[in-house]
Amino acid sequence: MIRRSWKSFLTGMALVGGMTAATAVYAADGCGTSVGCGASAGPDCKQCEQIFADAGSKLTDQLAGMSCCDAGSCCAPGSVCDSGCTNTCGDALAASCGEGCGDGCGEVADGCGLFGDCGHGITLGGWTQFGYQDGPDGAFTGNGAFNDVNFGPGAGYGNAKEWNNVNLNQQALYINKTADGSNGLGFGFRAELMYGVDGNEAQSFGNNAGRWDYLNGFDHGIYEWALPQLYAEAALGDLSVKIGHFYTPVGYEVIPSGGNFFLSRQLTFYNSEPFTHTGALGTYKAGDNLQVLGGWAAGMDTGFDRLNEGSVFVGGFIYNVSESTALTYMTCTGNMGARGDGSINSIFLTQTWSEKISSVHQLDVLGSNLGSDFATTGTADNSTGQINYLFYTINDKLKAGIRQEWFKADGTSYNTLTYGVNIKPMENLTIRPEYRQMWAPGAQNSAAAPGHDDLFNSNVFGIDAIITY
Repeated sequence: MIRRSWKSFLTGMALVGGMTAATAVYAADGCGTSVGCGASAGPDCKQCEQIFADAGSKLTDQLAGMSCCDAGSCCAPGSVCDSGCTNTCGDALAASCGEGCGDGCGEVADGCGLFGDCGHGITLGGWTQFGYQDGPDGAFTGNGAFNDVNFGPGAGYGNAKEWNNVNLNQQALYINKTADGSNGLGFGFRAELMYGVDGNEAQSFGNNAGRWDYLNGFDHGIYEWALPQLYAEAALGDLSVKIGHFYTPVGYEVIPSGGNFFLSRQLTFYNSEPFTHTGALGTYKAGDNLQVLGGWAAGMDTGFDRLNEGSVFVGGFIYNVSESTALTYMTCTGNMGARGDGSINSIFLTQTWSEKISSVHQLDVLGSNLGSDFATTGTADNSTGQINYLFYTINDKLKAGIRQEWFKADGTSYNTLTYGVNIKPMENLTIRPEYRQMWAPGAQNSAAAPGHDDLFNSNVFGIDAIITY
């Protein structure tokens, strides 16, 4: 089973000041209304005019700097942290929305979350998610802990039952400092800890057994601990580089649940895309509309370990075609470690049609020499995933969405159709009811969850709540 995250290419919100800030600047420079600036104005007036102009520029720069969603960012519309931007907040690698996004994604817009002002650009925060689903969904819910090391037989479907329970899906905490290279060389870091029934998905299951957070005593029944991110970051000008353990930039959906519109995940995301990497990854802003990513990783889903001499290139680009259209391409190619030699290529287009309507269109292709069969092992050797989303904003507290997916793995087609709404009764709370239909007439399902031999021909109702701080 392959898992992954990005959102991060990721989304967010920010707080901005009013014109009173500019007025204070003007007054501090001694330019009150008592200065006459008529036709016979002297040098004092010219000085004040310049001060007003400079203050206006300062305010403009301040507002721009405080805005989370800029044209070069990458928050995908339809995420619960969407505030009207087309692509994700701040960091192009915000593989979780928690990396620089506010509202709904594990980090508030300013300061240090509920913990107050940390100072030095350091933020502390997290999120809590409780959820319920009445059956296994073929991804995340119902799969329990993995039975076998490194994707052996049955690895995709464990014997622990997660459905028909109200579970703590994710309890996450992080400490973060984003590297700022705008005034010379800047440094940052991020450490993230997660616990819950989703913990095994965030672990480095592409490791050798017993390394980092994989098969290392971190599992307790259907609940698991994970350390999905621990990296250092350096930035200079338009270039930033992360070194360590981080979420993948590949794909549209992410591990941190608040970074997605739906509670359930794509089959493509869960079964064919990586979730994390260990290595180095750089982001370069090549222009107002283009960001380029590239780096090296020790295979797929590794945490400070290297299985089977894993060595891959990870990278791609984000291109803002227009203010309403963004194109993203990401790849992971080479020796993928636990997934054999090959590559996963993901491309998606985000489109804002109006103030209320947006869509996402994704195509993923996985090819490897692993020699596995999805129907019997739950791990795809070769697959194609085609996914479409449509979102409609009803009002500032209610948003509706639908997701269609066709996932063809090792010769068999699997289909899902998911309907849901995001309800935001208050700023840091999101409630997400959904209904998921699955059908795969040709599926043998011999690797299905226990007691659900017809897993991929069933319907599932789910609902969850996410609190961010």
